[in-house]
Amino acid sequence: MWRLNTLSTPDLGRHRQLDHTRAVARPGQQLEQFSYSTVPLVFHSSAATPPNYIRLLQILPSKSNGLLSCHIRTVELDSPQTPTHDALSYTWGPTTRDEIKNGINAQRHRTIICNEKRLLVTENLLSCLTQLEQDGYHYRDVWIDAICINQDNDAERCQQVSIMADIYRSAERVIVWLGTADKYTEPAWELINKLNTLRKEELPTINIRSFGNKHYNDLLGSVNSPEHWRALALLFGRSWFTRAWVVQELVLARSTVILCGKYSFDWNAIVSVSDFMAKRTSANTFQQHLFDDLDDSSLSYKNPAKLEAVKKSTLAGTSDVLLYSLIRCRTYDATKEHDKVYSLVSLANCQDQPDLYPNYEKTVARLYTDIAKYVIRSSDNLHILAHAEGGEFRQIPSLPTWVPDWSVRKDLGLRITGYKRYNAAGTLPCFKEIRRDDVLAIRGFELDTISRIGETKENVNQSRDCTDWLDIVGELEREYPGQNHKDAFWRTILIDTDPTGSVPIRQPWQNSFDVWMNIGTHNASEDEKKRAIEYETSFTHSLYLRLFRTARGHLGCGTLSCEAGDSIWIVQGSKVPLIFRPAERPGSRAFHLVGGTYVHGFMQGEALSGEPEFGEVVLV
Repeated sequence: MWRLNTLSTPDLGRHRQLDHTRAVARPGQQLEQFSYSTVPLVFHSSAATPPNYIRLLQILPSKSNGLLSCHIRTVELDSPQTPTHDALSYTWGPTTRDEIKNGINAQRHRTIICNEKRLLVTENLLSCLTQLEQDGYHYRDVWIDAICINQDNDAERCQQVSIMADIYRSAERVIVWLGTADKYTEPAWELINKLNTLRKEELPTINIRSFGNKHYNDLLGSVNSPEHWRALALLFGRSWFTRAWVVQELVLARSTVILCGKYSFDWNAIVSVSDFMAKRTSANTFQQHLFDDLDDSSLSYKNPAKLEAVKKSTLAGTSDVLLYSLIRCRTYDATKEHDKVYSLVSLANCQDQPDLYPNYEKTVARLYTDIAKYVIRSSDNLHILAHAEGGEFRQIPSLPTWVPDWSVRKDLGLRITGYKRYNAAGTLPCFKEIRRDDVLAIRGFELDTISRIGETKENVNQSRDCTDWLDIVGELEREYPGQNHKDAFWRTILIDTDPTGSVPIRQPWQNSFDVWMNIGTHNASEDEKKRAIEYETSFTHSLYLRLFRTARGHLGCGTLSCEAGDSIWIVQGSKVPLIFRPAERPGSRAFHLVGGTYVHGFMQGEALSGEPEFGEVVLV
């Protein structure tokens, strides 16, 4: 439970001096609709740097005709006289699967009283305000986007969106509202708190599948049950953990209060549990052992760990923080596709770039192209190219093939944010030149050609059928005898990455794939079965990949969009090889970018040993 003093209001007397007259409607009288013209924002000033104005809300202890009552006023954000304020982080629409089934939506159809007038808010926001009011959160200034921004005024909305980072950064604390509590909230709260009491060396030993094991029961007691783990997955599946705008709201917060109904959660404890689950379990565990009707889109248990990684990169001032944030938050949702970018640009302090200023009249294709150009021009690498995943992952028409489509909500690529563990192009300097008509010129050389593709990792994970994979390995064994193709195979489908993040894999996993797929020639021991589960966890970390072989007898694992005949290139400035497909463009050697890839034996600069000749090509 949460204690009232976590949200108590300091210096209440100073706030009470404001005149909040309670609106009392006579029988049959209809209160007027609230108008933002009564609390205008100021957009112009004679000063060289115009001040930013925002509205702040206070919840009042009195009600009007049984309705929650508030007061809103305009203040200057950066003035020394500006009162301290909190900021609310929440979602407009339903917060759980059950709320979706019950028809709760993001429409503003619930009434509160604001400045003695009627104001419509969403169901979830009313629930939040009601909980805060019940817990004595009175006369405290709080910024809430749905109320403090006139959502029907596009110019005001764009201007306020452009300073949202400053609003959250200057807030004394950010109140995270996950939604109202349900029957799963308390078990999840109990399990998180219990896991948080374990010693650092004990947590990694937990196996979510083992509910009757004495060791796990000794560590966790009664909370080691399917019901508690299911509740935890559903808590992390709440929509707040999947919305794009919450990223900057959480990352920029000085301090954070996490509320789900009357329950309070510690953010560090949530992150610790999320990180443990991301490394020690897979979606298969929940789908096969805890749920019968849960799809991948509901499993967001990795997202708190992603948010914390974004926060660390932002605080460290990492030069690639914008790109890294776009990669980590690719699975996040936004009502408007523009917001997959606008919700993150403030983390890189690039709001002064005219092309990135919030403008919802700009096409999404233009915005995504502008952000790709900004990333390329401000980086000393071409890492962004590895995240343009080809035709299988294109929803926005008219995008150049070298521009990632951030509207696709899937964990794409090799699932390694910076690819720093690879160095396919060695230390050669990056070459890049953006030309007219959104053409990108680069330098590279052709390494090999894809001659055959196999099943996708996602299909194999679902069907446990890897016939084509085994055929490909059999082909290589016949054509290139004397080489250890089996070792190359199991390393390739795991992109040779150890669970600790190191390369190459050090785990004893030579036969783990066979045990996991049940294609081994002997009865597996308990130790082998345990390693197979660990293998499965690593395997499912990056499912949107396809195994292939090359004309020269190499194995690779790359974007689902690759086809036989595509060429594999080593490109200056790209830490991983890239897959190209010829494009028709008169007067130049032009290609479509298909995506990034892992090619076994060529990830640490090995292709450079023969001093290949680099040449200029263009991507369209």
